[in-house]
Amino acid sequence: MGKITENAKYIIKLSLEADSLVERPDIVGAIFGQTEGLLGPGMDLKELQESGRIGRIDINFKESKDEKTKAEIIVPSNLSASETALLAAAFETIDKVGYTKARVCLQEIKDIRESKRAFIEQRSKEILEKLYEKTPDTKETLNKLQRDLKIKKIREYNGLVGGPEVLKSNEIIIVEGRADVINLLKYGIENAIAIEGSKVLPQIKDITKNKIVTVFLDGDRGGDLILKRLKQVVNINYVARAPDGKEVEELTKKEIYQCLKNKRKVLIKINKKLPENFKEKLKPIIKDMLGTKEVKLLDSDLKEIHKTSYDELPQLLKTAELDNVSVILMDGKLTKELAEQIEKKGINLVVCFDSERFKTKMKVLCIHDF
Repeated sequence: MGKITENAKYIIKLSLEADSLVERPDIVGAIFGQTEGLLGPGMDLKELQESGRIGRIDINFKESKDEKTKAEIIVPSNLSASETALLAAAFETIDKVGYTKARVCLQEIKDIRESKRAFIEQRSKEILEKLYEKTPDTKETLNKLQRDLKIKKIREYNGLVGGPEVLKSNEIIIVEGRADVINLLKYGIENAIAIEGSKVLPQIKDITKNKIVTVFLDGDRGGDLILKRLKQVVNINYVARAPDGKEVEELTKKEIYQCLKNKRKVLIKINKKLPENFKEKLKPIIKDMLGTKEVKLLDSDLKEIHKTSYDELPQLLKTAELDNVSVILMDGKLTKELAEQIEKKGINLVVCFDSERFKTKMKVLCIHDF
């Protein structure tokens, strides 16, 4: 029947129904006989087969009932889309097989290249996945390069490791381990130093002397113990904590700067029994305030640095920094909500007319204590 086209672009599928029993040669003969000369010399079926532009015509018979014939005709085509459609339409003009009436209908023209494209797409994904498995991740390589560069910046200070700006900077950040220092270096923070372990070495006291000290701890219970031990050696100004369950070494840049932004001022503890001269200095100030509903904010030397009314105190606590305030004197009642606001500001002592009962880390005295 001619050459078989190995690179068919399309498959023409047609259904045939004849009114009596017919054989394969009868159907093939009808196809070639009734289409001969129908489409002109350039589309002669025999010539197309001989040139390999269409392949071998296959006929698959289906179950026949009532002495009728049903079959599927399959024609591979390497013609263009328009020529293939023209050929399919020509097949539908067949109305006889031998002496029997017949009907030929197009079922579909399948684009073989479409299935090839689908295969290529799927296969390329598989190949790419294997390639990625073998190829180093660029991001991972860059991160490793950054880590290596940051490690080179690490310095040693009397047995402790830290960033290159530890001695030069007037602020210092104490972290738990070497990995924390490396992560902070990665995001441009070069004044961190690691204590490395729960034991606080005494040399940290000399390194932090005359500096503003922030302790940056992991978000677990271990951080509380380290903070307690650090307070025995270092004058701590602020404490920053990683989110619950996270460690400083695994924080992103955004998380690190957010934690440092939210650092809390450390309260300086005052002994329960205050020196007599301390009370003596406060007595005349408190006496003058009685009945005024005033609030006075004092520094650590008991010098007045701000004055407001009792009613305006909550707003002042919300909006003002109050970093230099150590003592608040108020002619009014200290409520739990007010105490929470004051405690957040890191204020050491509150002297009030009266107070609700609540737990607080601050020292709270009432006027009758004087």
